[in-house]
Amino acid sequence: MSLYIFLAAAILAIAYGGYLAARILKFPAGEGKMIGIARAIQEGASAYLARQYKTIGAIGVVIFFVLGFALNWRTATGFAVGAVL
Repeated sequence: MSLYIFLAAAILAIAYGGYLAARILKFPAGEGKMIGIARAIQEGASAYLARQYKTIGAIGVVIFFVLGFALNWRTATGFAVGAVL
């Protein structure tokens, strides 16, 4: 019974998130300078996230091999799947 409550809450949360996203996207983007600032922020955020993903990915690969050699490859694979998801 509680599983259905959790699933219903998850579906409701996703639907509400979709509603909020659609509502926000209906607002105007702004004018001239405001659009330029928004693009600069997006570009900086994308560069930051790309750097973060590369760094965390490299650390994840090292941990994967350490787990594989120290424990076993099944555990390392479980770590990799969990890290990706």
